[in-house]
Amino acid sequence: MARFRLVLSLIFLVILLPTIYLLYRSWEHLSAEATFGQKERSFLILQMLNQRIYDDLAIEEKRSYSEYRFIRAVPMIGGEGVTLSDLAHFPVHSHYSGIVGYFQMEPDGSVHTPVLPDGLLDKIPVQNRKEREDVRDSIKAVLEELKFQNGLSHRRVTAYPYVYTLAGDSLKDNGKDLSVNEVLAKGRPFQKRVETPSQKEAIVFDVESERAQVRHKTSHDSITPEPDAADGSFDVEIEPFQARFDHNYIIFFRNVWRSDQRFTQGFIVNLADYLNNKVYKELQFSPEEKTLRLDFRKTDTLLAAFGAPASSGEMLYFSPLQFPLQDMEFAVYRNQDARPPGGGVIILLGFVMVFVLAGGLYGVYKITATQMRVSAKRQDFISAVSHELKTPLTAIRMYAEMLQNHWVVKEEKRQHYYNMIASETERLTRLIQNVLNISNLERHRWPVHLQLTNPQRFLEEFITKYTPTIERAGFTLEALIDPCDTEVYMDIDATFQMLMNVLENAFKFAKGCEPKKIQIGLRVKQNAMWMFVRDFGPGIPNAEKDRVFQEFYRVENEMTRRTSGAGIGLSLVRKFSELQNIRVELLNVSPGLKVELHLPVRESF
Repeated sequence: MARFRLVLSLIFLVILLPTIYLLYRSWEHLSAEATFGQKERSFLILQMLNQRIYDDLAIEEKRSYSEYRFIRAVPMIGGEGVTLSDLAHFPVHSHYSGIVGYFQMEPDGSVHTPVLPDGLLDKIPVQNRKEREDVRDSIKAVLEELKFQNGLSHRRVTAYPYVYTLAGDSLKDNGKDLSVNEVLAKGRPFQKRVETPSQKEAIVFDVESERAQVRHKTSHDSITPEPDAADGSFDVEIEPFQARFDHNYIIFFRNVWRSDQRFTQGFIVNLADYLNNKVYKELQFSPEEKTLRLDFRKTDTLLAAFGAPASSGEMLYFSPLQFPLQDMEFAVYRNQDARPPGGGVIILLGFVMVFVLAGGLYGVYKITATQMRVSAKRQDFISAVSHELKTPLTAIRMYAEMLQNHWVVKEEKRQHYYNMIASETERLTRLIQNVLNISNLERHRWPVHLQLTNPQRFLEEFITKYTPTIERAGFTLEALIDPCDTEVYMDIDATFQMLMNVLENAFKFAKGCEPKKIQIGLRVKQNAMWMFVRDFGPGIPNAEKDRVFQEFYRVENEMTRRTSGAGIGLSLVRKFSELQNIRVELLNVSPGLKVELHLPVRESF
């Protein structure tokens, strides 16, 4: 068996190792595909993010410089009229997530917001003035936090191309695909534009300026623009939007040059809210994307992170954003613990294959081991039966030859030999009958004849018939039978055979013990009744109680055993009991072994 187990273990390893290697290679292939797909997805997220920021600024680029005032002039039928600016509504309305507010910085550095009238309109009544003033104060606080005014350039800018074309070799050194970034940037620079406002639009714009208050303190009707041309018109130069940010806010702004004076216009957004609004849709749908984390940094400072929880992970993609957020770095990380798509199937497949392989080989081992044990038991059975047949036949032959040759003179001696021949003949008959019975039971050829029988009468009949056998074996019989007027279903022949086999076991194992007594009885209690056979021998170890019912099993070793028998007696008891729904129970009663046959009542059958 040890050699057989070693062979099966080697077969298991020979099949298992290539299987594990194939599964590992499949996992690596899926991981590589997932990594490539996630890198491609990261690039698409960057492209969409840049496009959305570009679309936002494209909207603002189209906005007239005059809209950053509380009022503005608009064309109407028959001329121009004055109305509230689109940015003057409160609360602040914007399609930008995390909007703090719009602002305009005057040439003298004062800060205004379209939601609050200034200049000559400062005293006009407006609803929610206090809340509007809070918006202005919030804008001023952010501008001061970022030291916005200190960093403004007085140099006029014509256009700002995308920074990718200016990044140089550093992107290549970091392994970034510069050619892709150049493709993104191609054909989409921010250009300076020029507006030519009407005279009324210029007047309305000046109504809220500090300059107008100084020059005209009585009536705005006397306000006149300073023309840049002979026809009284002048051009307003509007530069592309730029951006400045810290870990809390982003300031998008542009410089507006009007009569050589610089006005700075723009809007402020909460950095985390604004960026989250641009990327959250990209992280909500497929399970693979939920393993990604998007980081926004400025040099080594983390500004915001979205997606999977921050942890150690593999960086899939890195690139700066496009203008005007060129100083903000965008990176995509993948959770190292994330499974590639289909990884769960590979794990499940691996477990199933190992389980099937191990289960199959274990099944082969169990079947083979069982067959080998059965074969060994059959060999023991053949040896035991041969011994059991040979012993009585030898005795019968010896006694028969002595009687045949008239070597026995005394009649008493001859009668003893006749009894021995009859006893050995009965022993052979029981052995052969047991072998035939177990063969019939294995082939399901035992004809079960269940009939209503009184257990008391049955047991009394058995005792009457079997007492001589008990006495010949050198035992005394004690009958302990309770009165019973109930009938139960049983197969009389099978039950008779069961009791005979139990008694045969008692004879073999208790023959050298004292007292040499056998108790046979019937107990009746309410709806339960059972027959029992008790000897006063050594009993049976608890660990052997279930095994003794196995075919050909013997407690003693076949080579060193001291008792006769083929190991099929109790096996027949178990098989006959199953046919009749009788429960067999072995009890060590000190001294001796008690075998109880619990009979089924009619309701439980």
